[in-house]
Amino acid sequence: MGGYLGDYAFSMTLLEWIGDGLLALFFFMVGLEIKREVLIGDLRHPKHALLVIVAAVGGMVAPAGIYLLLNFGGEGHSGWAIPMATDTAFAIGVLALMARHVSISATIFLTALAIIDDIITVLVIALFYTNDFEPMALMKALVPLSILVACNFLGIRRGWIYMILGIALWYYIHAAGIHGTLAGLLMAFAIPARSQIGQLRFIERMKTLIFDFENGKRSGETMLQSDGQHQLADHMGNTIRAASTPLQRWHSGLETPVAILVLPLFALFNAGVHLSADSVNNALSSPVSWGIMLGLVIGKPLGIVCFSYVAIQWRIGKMPQGMMFTELIGAGLLAGIGFTMSLFIALLGFEQHAEFIEPAKIGIFLSSLIAAFLGMIWLRIKVYPKRGVA
Repeated sequence: MGGYLGDYAFSMTLLEWIGDGLLALFFFMVGLEIKREVLIGDLRHPKHALLVIVAAVGGMVAPAGIYLLLNFGGEGHSGWAIPMATDTAFAIGVLALMARHVSISATIFLTALAIIDDIITVLVIALFYTNDFEPMALMKALVPLSILVACNFLGIRRGWIYMILGIALWYYIHAAGIHGTLAGLLMAFAIPARSQIGQLRFIERMKTLIFDFENGKRSGETMLQSDGQHQLADHMGNTIRAASTPLQRWHSGLETPVAILVLPLFALFNAGVHLSADSVNNALSSPVSWGIMLGLVIGKPLGIVCFSYVAIQWRIGKMPQGMMFTELIGAGLLAGIGFTMSLFIALLGFEQHAEFIEPAKIGIFLSSLIAAFLGMIWLRIKVYPKRGVA
């Protein structure tokens, strides 16, 4: 499936439409989360943000280093970024199973860590996993991006305007040879995060509308029979929209489609593994599988913990209030759940070496399961007792 637009022709298979197209929606939603964290979340505090950034960098450098130690000079070296990734949804999901027994700061830390991880992952994909780079197309991508920023600055809230500009941005990013998921992240940063009216004005306006609605109600009359009441209800809806932000509305609107459509489709088309004695033995004898497993299970927590410790000791970063260092170690272990993101990079990294894809998938699945198990066990043994949980 493909087509032409201006000077550029593009042709994409169904798998590529899912990976480059639909997955851009996932990164758009992630971008909205990043923007919210920077504006009002834990990342708004410079020292907290620096600790998370340093930890995320450590959690990506160490796994990549371990992978390259085992695969340097071999044909599988192009998969070096596979163990760098964290599957945000699964890592947070596992931590949520014990949310009552860990501090809220630990959840915030892991969420912020995974978000920074996603940003670096997208940059790695854009810089190292692109083909046929077209600088002119990239220059053209600046046009819709600039208009998106201008729309935000001018207070434009029409969703269809952002959607059209976002599609244009995605097209030129893709035409430039850069992975289309970067467009989702860039577009998210241009989405308005301010409400049109303040909370006090919202309360006053809603009180007036409800009072008028109550006075206009006639006994036995339905909404269909009263145009005036319908208009008042319509005004209430517009007032509610004016008091919320596009960032919040669009993030909430995307959560369900991404969870039940985008990610399952990606997993359905890409996560299939033929499990047999031969395939498992082949994977366990492959430096690609071992590089991924050791990178995610050992490299991830090791990099996160060591870099965090240095940042805290040198007073570069600061632990979130109420969070214990043992929880940081647990978060590091759970960050080793690569799954979706690692799988995504494996497919990009081994485009020219399909024989490594199955060992990579098996390595990703095994390491993600081990990381989840170790993280839960660590938190159960080391964190529960200190918080008074039997």
